[in-house]
Amino acid sequence: MLVALGLCLGVWFIYTLDHLLDALNLKENASTRRHTIHYVHQKRIKTILVFVAIILGIMAFYVPKVYYTFCGLLVALTGLHFLINYLVSEDAKRKFFLKEVFIAFVVTLGFMLTPYIEAPYKKIFIEARFLFGVFYCINLSNLILFSYFDKEEDEMANTMSIASIYDDNTIKKFVYASLTLAMIWSAISLQRSEIEWLHFFLFASMIITLFVIALFSTFFKTNDRYRFWGDFIYVYPLLVLPFL
Repeated sequence: MLVALGLCLGVWFIYTLDHLLDALNLKENASTRRHTIHYVHQKRIKTILVFVAIILGIMAFYVPKVYYTFCGLLVALTGLHFLINYLVSEDAKRKFFLKEVFIAFVVTLGFMLTPYIEAPYKKIFIEARFLFGVFYCINLSNLILFSYFDKEEDEMANTMSIASIYDDNTIKKFVYASLTLAMIWSAISLQRSEIEWLHFFLFASMIITLFVIALFSTFFKTNDRYRFWGDFIYVYPLLVLPFL
C-alpha cells in the first residue's frame, strides 16, 4: 500500500513539475490552459511540490529495501527525460526522441512491475509480459491523443510532440494500431488464463474509451473533454476493486 501511494504521488509530482517548468519557460506567453494555470499559481504549486517531495523522502525510509534499486531506475529514467526535454536541441529530439514513447514506457514500467518486485523472475516473465504490452499500448495511445489535441497550443508554445512531426491522419493511425494491438494482447492473455474476464473487460473498457475519443475527436476537443475522459480511464481500475 505504501509503495502504491508513493508511486501515485511520484507520478503526480513528475507531471506537475514538467508542466510547471514549461510554464516558467513560457511565462506570460503561455497559451494553453494548463500552462497558464501553472504560471499564475506557481507559488502555490511550488509549495505543494516541496511538501510532496518531503513526504516522498520520508516514505523512502519505510519502503522495503528490495524496492530501492527499482525506484532508483525510475528516478534515473525520469531525470533522463527532463535532461533530454530541456537540454537537447529540437532537431536532435525530432530525429531520435519521441517523448510519448519514452514516457509511456517509464509509466508502464512503474505501474506494471512494482507489484512483481518481490516475485521470482520467472513469475514476472510469465504473468507480466502480455500485460506490460497491453498497458504500454494504452498509455502510449493516450499520450499520443493528448499531443494530437494539444497540437496547436504546443506549436504556439514551441513545444515539440509527436503531433508536430506527423500529420493528423498518421497520428490517428498510430493510435488505432496501438489500441488494436492492446486489444489483441488482452485477448491472448485471457485465452492463456493469465487474466480473468473481469480484467479483460477492464482493459477493453479503457481501450474502447480511447477509440471513441479518437473517432469523435471534434466532440472531445470541445471544452477539453478529451482531457477529462483520457485521464478518467485510469480511474476504471478503482471501479472493479469491489469485485476482485
